[in-house]
This record gives sequence, C-alpha cells and structure tokens, in this order.
Amino acid sequence: MSKKVLVLATSFLDSLVSHPAKEGQAKKMLDELAENSNGEIEIIYRCERNPEEPLRVEEFENITAVIADLEKYDRKLLSQVGVKAGGSLELIARYGIGYSSVDIKAATDYGVMVTNCPGCNALPTAEWTHSTILDVAGRRISLYRTASQGKPKEGPSRLDISGKTLGIIGTGLIGKLVLKLMKGYETKVIAYDLYPDKNWANENNVEYINMNELCQTADIITLHAAATETIITREQIDLMKQTTILVNCARGILVDYQAAYNAVKERKIWGYGVDEIWQDKSLPLEGLNIIVSSHVGSDTDKGKIGMQIMSTQAVVDFMKGKTPQYIVRLLQNKELGKKEEAK
Repeated sequence: MSKKVLVLATSFLDSLVSHPAKEGQAKKMLDELAENSNGEIEIIYRCERNPEEPLRVEEFENITAVIADLEKYDRKLLSQVGVKAGGSLELIARYGIGYSSVDIKAATDYGVMVTNCPGCNALPTAEWTHSTILDVAGRRISLYRTASQGKPKEGPSRLDISGKTLGIIGTGLIGKLVLKLMKGYETKVIAYDLYPDKNWANENNVEYINMNELCQTADIITLHAAATETIITREQIDLMKQTTILVNCARGILVDYQAAYNAVKERKIWGYGVDEIWQDKSLPLEGLNIIVSSHVGSDTDKGKIGMQIMSTQAVVDFMKGKTPQYIVRLLQNKELGKKEEAK
C-alpha cells in the first residue's frame, strides 16, 4: 500500500503574479518524490478545501504526511489518525510560521511530528505591517469612503509618523524587519520581548522596556509575538494614548478585539489595524478607524514560494527517512511568547 501525502495548503498551487523563477518548484519536488518512489508514494492535492471546515477522520485514511493550512488538528482528531493511535499520520508540515492550529502536546502523544517554516514570509509580513501602520495613521478607509462618494474630508487630519515612538512587541525576524522598514521615519524605538536580543538592540538604538511601559509610551504599537493567547488586554489598551496606533499583523488572538474596538469607538486610541477577517457582526466597523484584512500578510509571490518550498522540503526529507530541519518542539509551545516564531 502506498504512502500518501495530502496537500491542503490553499495557495500551494496558486499562479503567481510576477512568475518568479521558483514558481512551481515545490509541486515539482513533490511530483518527483512520487515518481522516484516506484509507486510507494502518492501525492493528493486538495488545495480547494476550506480550512474553516472541521477535519474528518476519513480524510486521513492512509495519509502519512500533510502540508497543512490553518485547519484545526485537535486532540480528538489526532487521537484517531496519529500513528501511535493506530492511524497512519506521522507528519504535519505547517504551511507557514505559526502552529497554533495544531495541538502540539496531542501530536507528540500520538506520534505525529510537526514542522513549520520560520522566516518563510517574514519580509512580506513586515511590509504589510508597514502599510497598515500608514493606513491607520492616515485614516485611509475613512478618507476613501468620503472621497469615493464625491465628498470632502470628514473628521480629523491624519497623524504624522516621522519622529514618533515605535513600540515593537516581539523582536524576532519580522519585528526586526519592521524596524528596518520604518527607519526612514526617524522613529525612536522601544521594544518588549521575554527574551530580548540585546546585541541587536545596541546596534539599532532600541530600548527594551516592560509591556505596560511600552503601551503608555509608544505612539505606534506593532505586535509580532509568538504567543497563542491574548497579551494586549483591556488593561494594556487603557494605558494607551488617544493618538496611539495599534497594529496586529501577527494573530488576531493577541489583542482583545472587543477592547480595541471600544477604545477606537470611544476615541481612546487613534485606530486599530488587524490582519484578520472581522467575524463579530455585533461590532460594525462602519465609520471607525479600524482596518482589517483577510490574513494576507504573507500573500505575495515571495511569501507563497517561501511557504511552499519550506513545507515541501520537510515532507520530502521525512519521506526519505531524514529528519526535517524545523521541528516544533513541545517545549516551544509551552513557553508562549518566548520569541517571535521567525527568529
């Protein structure tokens, strides 16, 4: 019986915009893996599958490895499909940096290795963060609405960026790239990280301070922490200034979205930008300086190629009996916020 690799990553087979040289390389790697296996390995592409739909046990019949999108791999599923539970699944190769969609403890218990792709989409995500900061500062959505309706500007002027204090929460690769992109604005930079990179801080004139002090001081706050729980709560938001720009292009869960919504609505902070789909219909965004996007920080040619090749390499190595390079260890999952995952 052949071993099967299931590809669920929704953008794995996407046609890229600029058609770079490495377009299609990941699929070629998988196809060659199958072709050279004498029929022992089969590749199944189900990239059209909606990651929001719960996974079913029968989808993993004879599946050895999966290139996973954001669908949930919880203990109930893994206890039925993991190799130590009598199933066939041995590898979950996350298509991206984050792995909060996988219960790492359960995966470990049931013999399923989990890998991720650190750094694969760091620059595109940093670029999206940069643009989101500018859009929130400039009230871009509000200005678009009035201008597109043939109306003059309504509400306050946009905020200046140059010379302000930038607060970075999580100083792994993405946080560092955000600083690099923002250097032209001559911002003062403060940061928070449970494990500060002091050499980098000294080289870039960055001061590490505690979370609450950062929230009180920074004019612009951007999140790039690896935590899988809320770290900016109402308490931290209450410390911010009326002109604070809060941007979260990491994971929606890092910020108490209801507290952020109320703070913007009540004009306690300037605005909020989050790279997540706004699911709460009871909190309408019309007229508010809240900018949302559909988790597209990595949705560029460079970001997709990085995720495609790194996740595929993990699968190829594993199927050839080699140890993949980027294994998510259980210890990492316990130490939430230890470091930005792309570090």
